[in-house]
Amino acid sequence: MSKKRRLPPGVRERNGRYTYRYSIEVIENGVKRRKQKETRSFATPEEAYNQGILIKAAQLKGTYVDETNITFEEWVEKFFEIYERSRKKLSTIINRRSHLSRPLQVFGKQKLKDITALQYQEFLYRLQDEGLSKNTILAIHAAMSLVFKKAHRPPFRLISRDITKDVELPSFVQTVEELEEYTEIPKYLEKEDLAIFLKTAWDIANSKEDIKEKLIARQLARMLFVLAYTGLRIGELCALEKEDIDRNRGVITVTKTLNVSNGIENYILLTPKNKKKREVDITKKVLLAFSEQELERRQLEGMCETYYRGRNFVFANARRKPGYPVYPNHVGFFMKKVLEKANLPRDLSPHSLRHTYASLMAEAGVELPSIQRQLGHTNEKTTLQIYLHVTRSRRRADVEKLESLLDNIGM
Repeated sequence: MSKKRRLPPGVRERNGRYTYRYSIEVIENGVKRRKQKETRSFATPEEAYNQGILIKAAQLKGTYVDETNITFEEWVEKFFEIYERSRKKLSTIINRRSHLSRPLQVFGKQKLKDITALQYQEFLYRLQDEGLSKNTILAIHAAMSLVFKKAHRPPFRLISRDITKDVELPSFVQTVEELEEYTEIPKYLEKEDLAIFLKTAWDIANSKEDIKEKLIARQLARMLFVLAYTGLRIGELCALEKEDIDRNRGVITVTKTLNVSNGIENYILLTPKNKKKREVDITKKVLLAFSEQELERRQLEGMCETYYRGRNFVFANARRKPGYPVYPNHVGFFMKKVLEKANLPRDLSPHSLRHTYASLMAEAGVELPSIQRQLGHTNEKTTLQIYLHVTRSRRRADVEKLESLLDNIGM
């Protein structure tokens, strides 16, 4: 008579298949109690036991989720609890949350396990039909892929398959006209246009009759000037503090960028895009602009009943939240007015001034590595495109110098 096979602790056998029995804590009618559950069935007791170990480990870490009726929005919140513990950069977490806002509107109350690949495919097509850009749709899909991948893999196994792997991304085919008009060179201001642009900004600011409004507009005009003369990103400029400017050495130390996704009063200072500290060399004109800004910022401070002094921002809000950093969009709005009055392309943005800086540095004969160091990156396709475009005419002139030198040499 053969002995009955001894099963590992917690493992049960039924019709030649094996499950692991465990308990979870649930709340019913306001009362906590333990509820018995079983894993899916496995071909061997060892597989069932190993799955049980994974579940117990997740319970100890506080990352286990009851898969029975969990909705998409409940799983997304649990996902972020896990995601944030993985030491992801705060800006990455904020971006992921932002890209999941639309899926939450559509699938939020639906059970995670009930969302089908067909539903998700139709969702992506709707995004395209609504005019969302290719990059935005790809970013949403990337966030959804992370959420479903985590739900599909051990130790959770909330869904039998990752539906995001089964879909086809919408295609973005350019028309002939779009291809003919397309240029890889980013938009920026030529030297002559920049002069007109900055003069117009000051004209608009100085035309204000109310002294406070004039000081606010002058601050915005000065911010445009600094962007064009330093190549800083708008978030880096808005986060700039007095202590970041070394007047003796003539450098700005960039260690942070501003995030205002939850409102200016809930601003967050994040590390720069490349996660590294960098020093940006600045001219005497920029130093003078900072000195003038400090004087006028104090004037504005004196005109405000309350003033936030938690940080010593160089450019400070003077309207609804005095003393807080300037809202980046306000710089963009002011820039649109300047472009319109100066009769310059209105599709330029504060980031275009970063491209303008790169182009002027190239025109001045500064080598590419130095430009990249100032901008804070070493492998940026955009900067390379601008550099090659601007220096092409200089290279042409160099070739013509050679031809002039060799004019008297016969063929």
